[in-house]
Amino acid sequence: MLRATDVKARRGGRVLLDGASLALEPGKVVGLVAPNGWGKTTLLRLLAGAHMRGCSGILEVGGVRPGDERAFRRAVFYAPGEGTLLNPDVSARFHLEATKRLWGSPYSVDDVARRCGIDAWLGRSASKLSQGMRQQLTLAIAYMTKARFLLLDEPMNALDPTNVQRNSGLVRKVAAHGAGILMSSHVLDNVDRVCDSVVFMRGGKLFELPAGGAGSLATYNELYGSATTSAHARPQGEVLGDARPRGRRFPRP
Repeated sequence: MLRATDVKARRGGRVLLDGASLALEPGKVVGLVAPNGWGKTTLLRLLAGAHMRGCSGILEVGGVRPGDERAFRRAVFYAPGEGTLLNPDVSARFHLEATKRLWGSPYSVDDVARRCGIDAWLGRSASKLSQGMRQQLTLAIAYMTKARFLLLDEPMNALDPTNVQRNSGLVRKVAAHGAGILMSSHVLDNVDRVCDSVVFMRGGKLFELPAGGAGSLATYNELYGSATTSAHARPQGEVLGDARPRGRRFPRP
């Protein structure tokens, strides 16, 4: 289990989390929902073991702490959005081959590429890929790691409907093989279909609701709408900052 307790996070003079706790179980898919600027990326990076000013908490996965960096990074993989994980100068195939080597993955590069729908352009460099294609490659890298816990930052962003459906199915299949997945998203109907439960960020705390039940989507929309209204009511000029993703880029070949 990936467990975080007493998480505190302050960004830009604003308290994002204040003594929050979260437990992610193997085999479960959990959605993470909040308006922009409420700290979703900050929380994901903290769960991945990142050290950030103004942030603290106790984090462990199966007894392994972030101080044991090699073991922790093999167990927990954070996939940032916007293609920031990728090296623009190397091919999609190089990214997957490097991931296979570094994480000791038993998966075939060609099989992962086919399942993720990226096999037709494995030879292209990341700089030649569209935003949606970069997102597909980032997700393929996450699946390739075979990490026990995947932290996906808005994984369906920029994907067309076909690839949203494809990756929604892949998320469920990866979880069925024992991985725990936490995915942030603003696409509430997708969260309701894919996730076992949904964690909302509000008032510095995290609270969890079951997904897929009667009226659950209406509840999410109500909570999200009230949070958005509250966010819009804040004084102009206040800094509301998610930490920008800083995934480790792949080296040049």
